[in-house]
Amino acid sequence: MALINYITQIQFDFGVVAMLQSECERVGIKRPMIVTDAGVRAVGIIDKVLAQLKNADAVAVYDQTPPNPTEAATRDALKIYREGKFDGLIAVGGGSAMDLAKAVAVMATHAGDLKHFAAIEGGVARITAATAPVIAIPTTSGTGSEVGRGAMLILDDGRKVGILSPYVVPRSAICDPELTLDLPPLLTAATGMDAITHCCESFMSSALNFPAGLA
Repeated sequence: MALINYITQIQFDFGVVAMLQSECERVGIKRPMIVTDAGVRAVGIIDKVLAQLKNADAVAVYDQTPPNPTEAATRDALKIYREGKFDGLIAVGGGSAMDLAKAVAVMATHAGDLKHFAAIEGGVARITAATAPVIAIPTTSGTGSEVGRGAMLILDDGRKVGILSPYVVPRSAICDPELTLDLPPLLTAATGMDAITHCCESFMSSALNFPAGLA
C-alpha cells in the first residue's frame, strides 16, 4: 500500500476502501452522507462503500448528481444533508460527484447563494475553514478532483463557475483501483483519455507550472 501526503492524504491500494471507517474517524466525520450518481450506484459500488461503515443504516445517499453538477442539485443534496444533521460527506464517483460534494460542504457551513462563493464573484475569500470535511473515493482515472482545490458547477443563471479554495480540498482521498473495474468500457476509455489530456496540458500550457511539468 502507498501512503501519499500531497495537499491531502491519499490512501492508494487494491482494497484500500476498507480504510473508509478509519479515515472518517481521522478527519472527524461521525455522521457521513454519500454523494454519488445513479450509474455508480447501479453497478454496486455504493454497496461496497456502505459495507465499510459501522453506521451504514444511518448514512443517506444522494445519487442524483448530473453529468455537470448544478446549483439545483446542490440545493437538493444540501436539503438532505441539513435534515439528516450530517457532519461530513463521502464523494463516490467521478469529478461531478466530487465537485457536487465540495459545493455542499461549502454551502452547509456558510450563508449565501452558491454564486456568492464563485471565484469570479470574489468568493475565494468567503470560504473558510468551517467548510464541512469531504472524503473522496474516485471511481474513474480522469479528473483528479479528489486532490483538487476547486469545484466546477453550473449556476441557475447558466454560468459555469469555479468554487475555489484550499478549504474545499478533500481531507482524504481513498483511491482503490478495484472500484474502477466494474465501470462501463466506454466510461473507462473516456476518463483514461481525460487523464492523458491532463498530462499533455502540463507540457503544452503557456503558463509555467514547474511541478506539473515534472509530473
